Amino acid sequence: MRRLGKILVMAFVAMLIVGTTSCVEAGNKLKYNSKSVYEVETMARGAEGTNIVRLYGKGESEEAAIEDAKMKAVACALFCGFPSGANGVTETTPAIITDEKVESTYKKFLAEFFKPQGQYLQYVKISTTAASKSKAKVSKTIYKVGISLEVAYQALKDEMIKQGLVVQ
Repeated sequence: MRRLGKILVMAFVAMLIVGTTSCVEAGNKLKYNSKSVYEVETMARGAEGTNIVRLYGKGESEEAAIEDAKMKAVACALFCGFPSGANGVTETTPAIITDEKVESTYKKFLAEFFKPQGQYLQYVKISTTAASKSKAKVSKTIYKVGISLEVAYQALKDEMIKQGLVVQ
């Protein structure tokens, strides 16, 4: 019982250090939304409205976990924003979509946007300036990969304004 308590305390401390956003878990058909939890840490703010974040994804292979992390990075920018970071980034980055009605109103668009190999990939890439990757096998069939990604936050916001999801 003491061991379980220590594990829970360590997990809680790790979550505080990583800077998990304040969204809560969801189990709906749209894989990522405002109720999802993202393990994300802001590494830096780049030029031209980019954010460099370290994010964790899960999948049946390392490649699938990286794709999951990319999708989560874009969803986090849209629905939760990015927390401040330990690397001198003192301000949080706000969520692009703040109106909860947008998710239901634009459900079809968001499902298409986040489909495998979807439009979301235009706004995220593996960071070359903060290149780091960690990999762990969390079960017999699931990998967890932490990777540094560049999210084109301003371009993503501009696209959401263009599509009518965000009012400027």
